[in-house]
Amino acid sequence: MKYSRFEALLLGAGAITVLGNILFILPEAREIREVAGQIMLLAVLAGAVHWGRKGGLIAAIAASVLYAVTLVPLANSVGGVDTGLISLLAVRVLSYGVVGVLGGELCGRLKYVFTRLEHSESIDEWSGVYNQRWLARLLDDALGQHTRYATPFSVVTLRIDTSMLQGLRPARLKKIIHSVANHIRNDLRLVDEVGRLEDGTFLILLPHTPGAGGAIVADRLARGVSDTLGATESAISTDVVAAPESLEAVVALRATLGEATPKLMR
Repeated sequence: MKYSRFEALLLGAGAITVLGNILFILPEAREIREVAGQIMLLAVLAGAVHWGRKGGLIAAIAASVLYAVTLVPLANSVGGVDTGLISLLAVRVLSYGVVGVLGGELCGRLKYVFTRLEHSESIDEWSGVYNQRWLARLLDDALGQHTRYATPFSVVTLRIDTSMLQGLRPARLKKIIHSVANHIRNDLRLVDEVGRLEDGTFLILLPHTPGAGGAIVADRLARGVSDTLGATESAISTDVVAAPESLEAVVALRATLGEATPKLMR
């Protein structure tokens, strides 16, 4: 199953569940405040399945604040905040947090699981993200989209100073690489693609992102990875190429990736 299909199915199931809660299951959900609360839960789910853990967290915080605002008239009517209102808010905040953060984390991982199930040789074993051959295919697709529809995209490469990794035991090295891959994946949208090249470089494909946006993402990732490793920022180097701004550089980068994983017959 492609992740886009899973996303549509999950959002459809979420919408049906919310509608069922409002119309049939929970009598109190028919109150305007609870209708809004249920709809915001669906919005948090949408943020999690489309944007990942980071997007789900932002959606959960926004929904929690908005739901707290809807409780103000109720607090005024009962003469202030009581334990019942606090419990009501706590349940909502917890549900938004679970759906947004844990749901986003799970969806971020499922994206790569689905690709592995669909094509067993698509994942880099050390990092858990895409390998070089699959990245080559993704970059081919992005170049095709740009040729046909002038769709912009950026490609960020991120390298870790090899002196930091020399002399480490394989188990420790694999753990570090996996933690870096997780940080990168969690700091991006789910529509962004992350992989690791055979030389250890991480490559990030950012659809619908011009070069200026790619540079912002590259700077943020470099700071985050250096914090994750406890290293200086100089130990992490990044480069950004983009279409259409530096299309020749994108094509040259694609040429270095070699043969792509063949497209699947559908």
